Formats: sequence, C-alpha cells, structure tokens
Amino acid sequence: MPRDLLISLRDPHDPMAQQELRCFRDTTGLASLEIVHASTAPLDDRLLDEARMFFFGGSGAYSVLDPHPWVRQMLDFLVRVVDHKVPAWASCFGFQGLSLALGGEVNNDDARQELGAFPIDLTDAATDDPLFGPLPRTFIAQLGHHDHVDRLPAGVTLLCTGRKIHNQAFKVDNAPFWATQFHPELNKATTFERWTYYRTHYSPDEAAAAATDREMAAAPDTLEIQTVMRRFATWAAENPRS
Repeated sequence: MPRDLLISLRDPHDPMAQQELRCFRDTTGLASLEIVHASTAPLDDRLLDEARMFFFGGSGAYSVLDPHPWVRQMLDFLVRVVDHKVPAWASCFGFQGLSLALGGEVNNDDARQELGAFPIDLTDAATDDPLFGPLPRTFIAQLGHHDHVDRLPAGVTLLCTGRKIHNQAFKVDNAPFWATQFHPELNKATTFERWTYYRTHYSPDEAAAAATDREMAAAPDTLEIQTVMRRFATWAAENPRS
C-alpha cells in the first residue's frame, strides 16, 4: 500500500514531533499518516518508491543552515522528491530547506523572527492554484521561525507574501511540491502549545516571553488557512504519480 509520510525534522524524543504528526493528521484527514525521523532514519529510494505523498514540517531546535549530516541528507532528499515528482508539502523548516536545496538564499536573523498569527497576502498567481485559489486575498496564518528565505530559487512560483517577511509560499513549477513559511497545519491553540514548549528557545527573556503570551492570547484563530491541508491531501490522492 502507498504510504503517506511525515518526514519529521525534530528529535525523536521531542514531544512536539508527535504533536506535529497529530496536527498534520487532523488538518489533512489522513489518519494513517506515518512519521519518519530524518535525524535517525535513512532517507532513501525505498521511501521515494513507497510514498503516495510527503509532508515536511518545522524544527524547533535546528536551522537548515546547521552543518549536521542529517540536515544535509534532508536537503538532498528534498531535491530527489522534486525530481521524482512525488506530491509533497513543506511548512517552515521544510520551506526553508526546499528553498536552500533548490538554490535559494536562507538567512538567520532573530530580529526578523515571526511568532504568532500574521496577515498573509495571495499573489495574482495564487488565484489559479488548486490549493490557494479558494482562499481570500488576505488571510491570517500561524508563524514561528528564526530563519527566513531572502531569495527564492529559480523555477518556483511565489504564491503568498507577508508584511515582515516577503517570501511566504511557493509551488515548484515542474513538480507537485508546495511549501509555506507559515504553518497551515496549526491553529491558535496548537501554536500556543508549541510556543509553551519552545519558549526559552524563542525568547529567553521572561518579560519578552510574557509579552508574547499576551499577544498570542489576543490573536485571532486561523482555521481558514487550515483548509489548504485538506485540499492538498485530496489533490495528492486524486493525482498519483504516473
């Protein structure tokens, strides 16, 4: 049977790995979605052959710029997913990794980090996209990142932009691979759950962390963008590789 796989970019002992799996399952409706830990498992041709669709999520403890061998392995694997035209989705770390692997530019700048709910705008190209087209031109999405993509790689179409970080979503032109800086698999409650676990990583200053608590509590929920995940899962199931 074809497998639906989440390539986790978190440590196996990190409880947010299972939280992320739950979030992707809930928003896609894929109860059978399996998790594979990139830091401990080989990302090989067997996975490419067996997968019906891939998901790549975030990573609270790592950067795509880290020199760890498993990060390099993951970047190489992202290119192979594109080459094999396996339907795939990447959020946050996955978005940055795909951008870097395809030749884009990724930088780390804590002053430009985004954490919480932010407005996102569709580009004109997104109106014809099967996943983003049904959305309003501006919507709210959950974000949480240090790294950001300053320059997109060639061969992709920009679908969404942000007010602080411009590059927020794209699709690979010659492959069924979509990627977003934001997290459509998260809502207000699950973002706060993740922030609570990683709060010292994102904001070691307690006063700043308390301010973030208040901002996140006052932010709107982001259920509208979650519909993209169900549309992706449906599209991937209806458009298998030839």
